[in-house]
Amino acid sequence: MDSVEPAEINTSTTAAGGTQPQPGRPPVKPPAKVRRRTLLLAALGATAVAVPLAVIESRAHDAAKSRKATLTVPDGHADSMAFSPDGKTLATGLSGVRGTGSTLRLWDVAEGTATTPWADHVEDLTKVAFSPDGKTLAMTGALAVYLWNVADRTSIALPHPEPTLDLAFAPDGRTLATGGRDGAARLWDLPTRALTNALTAPGTAAVNAVAFSPDGDTLATGSEDLTESPVQLWDLLTRTVDATLQAPRRHGFTSVAFGRVGYIMATGSADNIVRVWDYVTGTITAELTGHTGAVTTVAFSPDGDTLATGSEDRTVRLWDSSTLDVVPIDTLTGHTDKVTTVAFSPDGRTLASGSLDRTVRLWQNR
Repeated sequence: MDSVEPAEINTSTTAAGGTQPQPGRPPVKPPAKVRRRTLLLAALGATAVAVPLAVIESRAHDAAKSRKATLTVPDGHADSMAFSPDGKTLATGLSGVRGTGSTLRLWDVAEGTATTPWADHVEDLTKVAFSPDGKTLAMTGALAVYLWNVADRTSIALPHPEPTLDLAFAPDGRTLATGGRDGAARLWDLPTRALTNALTAPGTAAVNAVAFSPDGDTLATGSEDLTESPVQLWDLLTRTVDATLQAPRRHGFTSVAFGRVGYIMATGSADNIVRVWDYVTGTITAELTGHTGAVTTVAFSPDGDTLATGSEDRTVRLWDSSTLDVVPIDTLTGHTDKVTTVAFSPDGRTLASGSLDRTVRLWQNR
């Protein structure tokens, strides 16, 4: 990889063979071929460009060489990120922003420009997510979840009795799950905007991570409780706990993500370990070590080949999820503070990482 000068984007201060299927489950696909990837850095522009709410600073380079792109947030940082389904837009939920009214920014990924800030009444925003069709952008607020129409930027608020810590759309886009500080995972029917269920399990003080399985039949809820630290797997047909995944050490789960191939799920933990589970049998299939700080965020690539993990140790690590090799494919460095969030673009070619260092970095395959 060539060493190159970064392009910075700054917001304005005003702004091997398959397994037999189990009853009632789809067949497990054969593991994907191992593809040792070198993640290169994305280029967002070749010349300096001025736009109303963002300034792109870059230098011309040989087109064959890679570049690093850095999106800088003045006086704030990204707590959550989500790519739109078409991959053209990156939404970032911002915290600690001073001098602006909005806690959300959208970025045109190809152009590297920030869009007009969104309404300033969405306070304490911690999570953002696009609906599968890209028409709705959901975000958490202090005591509400906001559903924004992307086209006209009108919103509907779903009242939430406690601060919302995470949210996720079901694969069919008809259900939204939220995790609350009161220990409940709530299910919302989006066509009617009605609350249909509040899922609670004994001993759970706060649900800080929610994720749907690829088939939409299972909801995983993670807790940072330091007693049992469970991940609960909820059968959404019966609204009951199908399994409880217990880690051998009592450390909270900070993030949960389902894989796209087979029955695997990854969790990040405060004990610096990434655990990969078979969520049908409830067993740990791999423990990925190497991070020297709490694992704050996990995400699988759309093709299922790669698991990205971010940590308080300021690094992003990439793991081959087809082999679950304990040695990472790559370790991405450059952030100067804790990594808070990672997200893959829909085509899997770009990985975004956010940090308390007030930057979002884009890393791209080539």
